[in-house]
Amino acid sequence: MSFQLTIAEGKEAGKEFTFEQDSVLIGRVAECDVVLYDAGISRRHCRIFSEDGQYFVEDLGSSNGTQVNGGTVKEKQSLAEGDKLSLGPVVFVFKPMSDEFAAPEPITDANATFDGNSTRIVSVDAVARQRNRNKGEALAPEGANEEDLEEARLNTTRPIQALNAAPRTATRPSLPATSSTGAPPRPTRAGGQSGAALARAPASAPEAPRRRPTSNAVARSAPPDKGGGGLSAAERARIRRETPGLAAQLKLFWIDASINVRRGIIGAAVVTALGLMGVVYWLVLGGENQVQRGPEPTTLSSTPIEDSFGYGDGVTWDNSDQKVFDWEYTAATRVLGILHYQAQGISDGEVEVTVNGVNVAKVPADTLASQDRMLEVVIPWQILKKGETNRIVFDNTKNPPGEESWRVWNVWLEKVLLPEIPPEQLVDEARKAYSRGRKNMETAAVGARNRYEAWKSFREAWMLLEAHPEPKPDLYFEAQERVKDAQKELDRVCAKLMLEVESYVNQSNWQAASATLDHTRQYFPGDYDQRCAYMAEMKRAELGL
Repeated sequence: MSFQLTIAEGKEAGKEFTFEQDSVLIGRVAECDVVLYDAGISRRHCRIFSEDGQYFVEDLGSSNGTQVNGGTVKEKQSLAEGDKLSLGPVVFVFKPMSDEFAAPEPITDANATFDGNSTRIVSVDAVARQRNRNKGEALAPEGANEEDLEEARLNTTRPIQALNAAPRTATRPSLPATSSTGAPPRPTRAGGQSGAALARAPASAPEAPRRRPTSNAVARSAPPDKGGGGLSAAERARIRRETPGLAAQLKLFWIDASINVRRGIIGAAVVTALGLMGVVYWLVLGGENQVQRGPEPTTLSSTPIEDSFGYGDGVTWDNSDQKVFDWEYTAATRVLGILHYQAQGISDGEVEVTVNGVNVAKVPADTLASQDRMLEVVIPWQILKKGETNRIVFDNTKNPPGEESWRVWNVWLEKVLLPEIPPEQLVDEARKAYSRGRKNMETAAVGARNRYEAWKSFREAWMLLEAHPEPKPDLYFEAQERVKDAQKELDRVCAKLMLEVESYVNQSNWQAASATLDHTRQYFPGDYDQRCAYMAEMKRAELGL
């Protein structure tokens, strides 16, 4: 039997790994069959193995867990063709291969000797070549040398929030005890791995060579106030050799310092930082009187207003009761308005949206994603006035003014021209747009922008049928549901891309972070209709890339 793993999305999307052995170990260390140089992958993350003609995956106590199609693997999980295997930030697509690929290549060697009455002798190099034939690696930082890769393998796994992950209940297995040399004993490979298993050394065996500590783990004894004897002379010499000048002296001072001295230094640093923040706030912002700059925006357009409106901390313009916007338009045909905005600090039914005195929607209550979600309100063409001032109001109706905080921001209004064609033609054009959306959604994994094009086509079908007289056809409601489904897919992709950027930032890999931000535009080619493109530009400005 054999199988194939394909990276589904990200920087190396489309990269394939084919394996013929019955067990494959995936992780961040060199002994794994698939080595992934990402801080969200554990050293030995998971294992894929065959049993009774079926493939299974089991998590090996990884920090960020293993998922199959969004469900967390707790013991072992069977795998079928097309299953999505998520390891922290990395997603593979699993595919079993036919038996014609399963036969292993025989080990041959020019120097091997054999006759009918003797055992075949094969060189060690030939065995090594056979073992390494079905190995692979991915996500290595660009330009990294072998020393950089070794440090990436040995660094501590960085915990992340896995996408669509169920809460993990299993506890992580405890780490093995540290030896007297300061380096943990090297664990053996999981059963059934390609390569020879490491046998436990007897008590009389010579001590294993000491592994060079990484920057995340400095081998040392307990500080003097805890009963330790401090650093050895060799350890001090190593620190001075690896860390230049004053930094080495500061590191040694910190290691030798007692717990009370450390607490005092940390406390002083916190107080100093808070004091500096207060000085900067006073000098730069100049108090509350400097928050509002220029006249308060009151007119809506197709460009988002980034200022916030409402009541409470962090609000740019104080409007405790309601915020009123004006909007005018001219057009030869009927016009549908779509109000876009973000909102936070709002309870159910607290704030309503009215247009020309007609209540058109209620602002949804807060969720965990309130800070990032984009909200829409469709304004029917019947209540809009062409060539006159239209009044759009966010009205706080539930609470007395000034008692509870609420705010809206990134407000803009989209104008949609409704075609003046017969209802039958409207339905026909909507069906064509809906079919384009389904085709793009079915090929979402083929092209980066296909999810966006699917969302756009479903939305076009919906908008066309807004011009259809009552009663609306069933396609109208179906298109609305498909728009919501496509939006969820886009939000998931956006969260994953932003997580990948943060991963590279934590590794100080600015080139890879910039490349991922550029890649975001391929998934979200629009300007303001999807917030992810705007978030990517904000992140680029924040990082100075």
